[in-house]
Formats: sequence, C-alpha cells, structure tokens
Amino acid sequence: MTKPSPLILFLIPMLILSLPALLPTSKLIRYPIINVMTAKLAFFASLLPTAYFIYTGMITTTHEFQLLTIGMTTIQISFVLDSYSTFFLPILLFIVWTIMEFTMQYMKSDLEINIFFNQLTIFTTMMMILLTAENIFQLFVGWEGVGIMSFMLINWWSFRSNSNKAAMQAMIYNRLADIGLMVTMAWMVINNMSLSINVVQTSPKLALIPALGLVLAAAGKSAQFGFHPWLPAAMEGPTPVSALLHSSTMVVAGVFLLIRTSTLLYSSETATMICLLLGGITSLLAATCSLAQNDLKKIIAYSTTSQLGLMMVAIGLKQPELAFMHISTHAFFKAMLFLCAGMIIHGLNNEQDVRKMGGLKKALPITSSCLVIGSLALSGMPFMTGFYSKDAIIESIGTSYVNSLSLAMTLMATTFTTLYSLRMVYYVALNTPRILTLSTLHEDPQMVNPILRLALGSITAGLLISATILPTNIQQLTMPASTKLVALSILALGLLIGSALIMMANQLPTPIKGAQTPLLFKIFHFYFILHHTMPAAILKISQKLSTHLMDQTHYENLGPKTAAYLQMLAAKMLTSFHKAQISPYLKTFITFIVLILIIYFSSTNA
Repeated sequence: MTKPSPLILFLIPMLILSLPALLPTSKLIRYPIINVMTAKLAFFASLLPTAYFIYTGMITTTHEFQLLTIGMTTIQISFVLDSYSTFFLPILLFIVWTIMEFTMQYMKSDLEINIFFNQLTIFTTMMMILLTAENIFQLFVGWEGVGIMSFMLINWWSFRSNSNKAAMQAMIYNRLADIGLMVTMAWMVINNMSLSINVVQTSPKLALIPALGLVLAAAGKSAQFGFHPWLPAAMEGPTPVSALLHSSTMVVAGVFLLIRTSTLLYSSETATMICLLLGGITSLLAATCSLAQNDLKKIIAYSTTSQLGLMMVAIGLKQPELAFMHISTHAFFKAMLFLCAGMIIHGLNNEQDVRKMGGLKKALPITSSCLVIGSLALSGMPFMTGFYSKDAIIESIGTSYVNSLSLAMTLMATTFTTLYSLRMVYYVALNTPRILTLSTLHEDPQMVNPILRLALGSITAGLLISATILPTNIQQLTMPASTKLVALSILALGLLIGSALIMMANQLPTPIKGAQTPLLFKIFHFYFILHHTMPAAILKISQKLSTHLMDQTHYENLGPKTAAYLQMLAAKMLTSFHKAQISPYLKTFITFIVLILIIYFSSTNA
C-alpha cells in the first residue's frame, strides 16, 4: 500500500482554507461565514498529518521540484513533516478558526469585512508555508509573507495616523532583522552548503556569522530587546489581528526559526549566550513595563514580549523542545486574553483604560471568568496550560549554571508576570465599578462561544500537549524537591506581593493632576528615543550642516562675503593714494607713463 504524500496532507488544509479567497469580492455579499467554515474544516483536515506522524513515528521530507542551482547549492521546493510542523499546524488553525468566528460579529459593521477575512486567510497560509518549509529559502518566503500581511492588517484602519506609524514600525524593524536571515543564506551559498534547515554542526569559528544572523532575524521578528517597540505599537490594529499576531503567527516565527536551525545555532557558544542574555533582559523589562501600564491591550502586549523572552531563554539553555512547547501552550491563553480584552473594550465603547473599568464580574461574567482563567494560565498556575511549559523552563533554569544573571532576571520576570496579571484582573473584573452607568453591557453568544473554546484549551491543552504532543527528546532533569518547587514558590510569592500592593494602593491618596509619570511607565519605552529624539537630533544636525556650514562656507563666502572683501580691498587701494602727499602721486604718475610707453613701443615694433 502506497503511503500518502506529505505534500498532499499539507495541501488539503491549505486549499480548504484558501477557498474563500478565490471568490469575487463584493460589498453586497458577505463571506465571513464561509471563511469560518473553511477554517473549521481546515483545522480538522490538519489532524491528518498529525495522525500520520503519530502513526508512522518518522520524519518525512518530500522534494517536489528544483528552482535553481547556485554553485554547489540547490534551491528547491520541499516540505517536511516532523513533530514541530505536524503538531503546531492544528494549533494554528484552531486559533484561526476561533478568531475568525469572533471577528465575524466583532467587525460586522465594517464595509470591507470580506477583504479583511481574505487577508487573515493569506496571513495564515504564509504561516503554514513557514511551518512546513524544509529549507531556509522556502521558510524565507513564508517569513516575508507574514511580515507583509502583518503590515496590511495592522494598518487596516489606514485613516488613523497611529495605525500608519505602527504599521511602518513593524515593517521597518522586521526589514532590519531580515538582514540577518539573508546573511545566513548568503553564507551557506558561499560555503557551498545546503539550505536545508537540518544543517550539520560546524566549527564554532565558522558558525559564528550565520548563527548571529539567525539571532538577529529572530530578535526582530519576535520583538526582543532593541527590536521590541513595534509589538506594543501593533495594538493600533483591530483586536482580532492582535490576537492572531501575538498568539500563533508573526511573533513566534522568530523563535520557531531558532528551533528549526538549532543545530547550526548551538555550534556557536557566543550566539547561544546572546540568546540567553537577550531573552532574560527582554523578559524582565517587558514584565516590569507591564506592571505600570493602564491600557488593557498594552498590558497583554507586553506580557507577550515577556513570554517571548522566556522562549528565547529556553533556546539559550539549549532546550528548543521546551521553547516549542511554550509556543504551543502560550497560543491558547494569549489569544483568549486578547479576545476577552476585545469583548470588554467593545462593550465599554472603546474604553481601554483599566482605571475606568472595574466590577465587570457581574456585568460580563463569562468574559471576566475567562480573563481570570487566561491570567492564571499566563502566571503558571498548577495544572493550567501555561504551567506545564513554564514549570519545565524554570526547572531547567534552576538546574543550569550557564549564566546566573540571565537566570535571575528570568525568575524575577516570572514573579512580575503574576503581579501584572493579578493587577489586570483586579482593575477589570474586581473592585468597585467605575464604568458609566448609562452603558449597557451584554455578552453576544457568537463572541462568547469562541472565548469559551479557548478557555477550555487554556485548561486542558497543556496536559494534552505534555502527554502526547511533546517531542520525546527533552533532557531529563534530576533535582531536589526545593528546586522542583521553584515555579510554584514564585507564583505564590507574586500573589502575596500583589495582594499586599493592592491593599496598600487602596490607602494611598488620590494622585494630583499633572504629576510626573512613574518611572516604571517610562521604562522600556525608549522607542521614544529611537523614533523622536534621535530623528530630531539628526534633523537638527542635518539642518546645521546644510544651512549653517554649507551656506557659510560656499554661498556666503563665494557670494556676498567675497564681493564685500573685493570692495573693501579696492577701497583700501584707492584711499591709500588720498593722503595729501606728493610721493604717492609721483609714483603713480611715473608708473602710468612707463606703462604707456612700453605699450606704445611694443605695438610700433610689431
């Protein structure tokens, strides 16, 4: 019996998902229900390659056709079915199906909703290409595809200047990071190596340049420290875009690249150490900034940056399987948190300030409950989805002696995660209601059902992933019970500190209007330096160079200053004869007569 081709197994869900994009676009006909149904069918079809991989238990690679040959390097279209592609594909399509169903009601008043759903479909298709690519060139196609589509989706409300700026930030930062991936591909071609993602291990000196290129590419796409400003700014897009962008597509692509190319990355200890330090710094600073944020969506956005830093730490610990597991579990509760935020913001007439919310546990009971579930999963509450991956990463940190500073920053960031999660729940769902009394709140079943589906995943997916889906080659750790309980201790410590701070905050006086912004609110906001202070300084320097220096050295010196100098020189020469003395006049007269005579005799002789 002939085994089915992995290409067919991959193309089935992709073709099903792409069907609505083939329909003619029209404002009179609404296709969202078709998009939702095809996404649902694509999810169930994606279970076929997963079942095929579980049944056969082997990695399958298929080479379809060759594009071109550069030297000894062959570029071809090829797909791979392994634990990473087959297990994350259903998770991706499940999230997409849920978000599309939520979006159908959330954006029902948008006149261009058909185009919006088609862009979501193309976005998902590009991510599927990235997941199943067997070589870096094909991965780069999906890599650029998700970048372009994220630009279009973030800038969906293009009439808003903030959306334009946010989309440009996402585009520019990711284009800068793409330099790293192109350098890696160029290095492989120059060294006559295959562009396959399963690159053989090379010497540390030889692998330094491509490994650093991979780290640069991943840092930009996954919004690590230095490239992070575009991720909070991306909140200017619609909430469903934020949910899809932060959960299972754009931002996890960078970490997924390092997971795929971990063999090459780990050939260089320098690049591995950079991953560890970069992840620790990103996780700590993002969690610290989220503590003082008042925008509901930005609190969740900075938590995404913090969790991406934790994934990068797992990469730096040489545990790519744990990073992949955290990607898989993180997708469920992060998508649910954003949908809950969208539900709340939608009900409060686009109010996003958590200080103006409160008491929503009675007005929006299901949404508030799901927000609590997502916050607990994000914090790493035992037996919630986030616990299984975060606990394993913290255990690896506790048994590692690689870099104590990075590990300490990561543990502190994990404590802060509990703090800002508790703060968000307290301000939004608990405490005294601070919403307008005239606003009527209700929960639309068409928007609640997708959230409940993700809530179920946030409770049970971690156990399923750790029991069945998790790759089997994770290093087994031996540790004392005290180290084993570090994750639970950090969670309990965060809850205690958060509760104490909430009790203290209730006794503080009302802040004075015009008071200085807290330092924690400003920290990690140095994109103001990158996008305002530095351009203003460069503009000022350029203005000085173009006006002060150029004008003074060229235009003024050659023009008015030169004319004035010549006039002054002529005036000095002429006025030097007007001194009422006979000798200057005689000298001038004799000189003039001699010149006349010389000219006369020279012309006569000629």
